[in-house]
Amino acid sequence: MSTLPPLPTADFTFDPHQPGACVAGLRPYRTKSYRLDREELGDKLVVHNYGHGGGGITLSWGCAAKVRDLVLRHRTQNKTTEREVAVIGAGVMGLTAATLLLDLGLDVTIYSDRKPVETTSYKAGGQWAVSLLEYSKDFAKVQELQYILRTAYTMFKASIGKGFGVSEVDNYSVNATSGIDVVHDLVPGLLPQREYLKRLPFEGHDTSGYRYRTLLVEPPIFIPRLERDLKARGVTFVNRRFINSADVLTSLTQKTIINCTGLGAKDLWNDSDMLPLRGQLAMLRPQPNLEYLYGQNGYMFPRNDHVIIGGTVEETCEETFDPAQCRKLVEYMAGVFGQRPPEPMPEFHIHHPRNELLVDPRLSISL
Repeated sequence: MSTLPPLPTADFTFDPHQPGACVAGLRPYRTKSYRLDREELGDKLVVHNYGHGGGGITLSWGCAAKVRDLVLRHRTQNKTTEREVAVIGAGVMGLTAATLLLDLGLDVTIYSDRKPVETTSYKAGGQWAVSLLEYSKDFAKVQELQYILRTAYTMFKASIGKGFGVSEVDNYSVNATSGIDVVHDLVPGLLPQREYLKRLPFEGHDTSGYRYRTLLVEPPIFIPRLERDLKARGVTFVNRRFINSADVLTSLTQKTIINCTGLGAKDLWNDSDMLPLRGQLAMLRPQPNLEYLYGQNGYMFPRNDHVIIGGTVEETCEETFDPAQCRKLVEYMAGVFGQRPPEPMPEFHIHHPRNELLVDPRLSISL
């Protein structure tokens, strides 16, 4: 238990009607757990990799490693010499899977009706934590998730200082941060243990709290870097929208297909377990003096491009932002830091008690 000197307070000046001040994206939430498996359909191998909720960036390299292993096992067992692979989806799952498939000496083409900078991955906050993810308590699935977390964290940490937008940072929170605690539960020792603070080192705070040590992955740096590296290694990006799975199987010549379509899997693969959960972010001007994350009582992530304040969680297919809600996000956080009169947390907020079952993966473990 310790007391720390006060840390800088953000400038909460915000106009939601300014261009780029508000951002909205649809998280690909899947009930009963994410999907990461393979199936053989005729002469095609399809590897599914989607439904990671708000934890896509966090899990990406680990899921990509599982995709690579599934493809390698199939090729070895079937003595396949065909080198062409199709990846469907240009979000973080598609880009990282394509990267590791290249390491097998395969020729990869990425198909998507969105550019990488248009995907939800690019709009994400970027804290390395398990968020809005269901997972199965089946022993094999738990082992798989442990592998995914360990692999992803190791690869992200190894990329610090190499132009991928990854840094190691402190996260302060009034309440225990479930998205990080679930990592402690599943893979003890992977992250430093949280530290209890008898008083959080911020203006407007007279309460105890916690300090965590985790990673920040900045999507506006990470996603374009992956895209540039893939193009430099010969990967072609094709603008293509598929109607359904039959369209995928009949129109693609590649025998190996990696399905990283996120919410698109709901229609493309007739997956009724997929739910769109909209998240909105308020984007404040960049403030280099802020070198910490703040989470679990609202969240605020200072990045190179903006200080972002989030977030909301709403089941809707509408990928548009609401300026009034973005303003409320900022006003609530400003109240937390004593910069305006405090007010109740909005019900649409991701950390409102009514959303606890969604936010804490341990409360939504499927059988």
